[in-house]
Amino acid sequence: MKRLQYKGASQKNETVTIVYVGMRKLLIGGVAATVAITFAPVVYADPTAGHDAKVNTRTPPMLCEIGSNDADPGIGPNVICQGSFVQAPADDDQAFVTASGQFSYRSANIGIGYDHAPFDTLVPGQTYHIQGWTVVAGDNGITFTNDDTGHGMTVGSDTTVNPF
Repeated sequence: MKRLQYKGASQKNETVTIVYVGMRKLLIGGVAATVAITFAPVVYADPTAGHDAKVNTRTPPMLCEIGSNDADPGIGPNVICQGSFVQAPADDDQAFVTASGQFSYRSANIGIGYDHAPFDTLVPGQTYHIQGWTVVAGDNGITFTNDDTGHGMTVGSDTTVNPF
């Protein structure tokens, strides 16, 4: 079972918990569940090496992989977003940032060729806590900030990338 808790994931700004059981996704929400969840500690996805969460973003539309700790090649927690970025070299289609602040563009492919639950879509106007990263989705873009180091990146709605 993989459990993620997204703060403010509903339009009513409630706390919604998404629980994965095998390949089946259960959404626990509403007034009764909100009361129970409000008093529960924040639970993050499995932080062991090699585990990640793949999410879709709306602004700009892209697929991102948020990793807790990449054991191979040993780069630590990281975020990879795949799309078309205005500042990237012609053949590069990924923006990549680590918790230590290292940033680069690269040409690769986020692997999704396996059975998986549908990826969650991050909704503008909401803040999420995923794999040790705080993710703020807005109408003007999305910001990924590592909770321990404060490093991350913002991808604007115009696909400009600003690492920090």
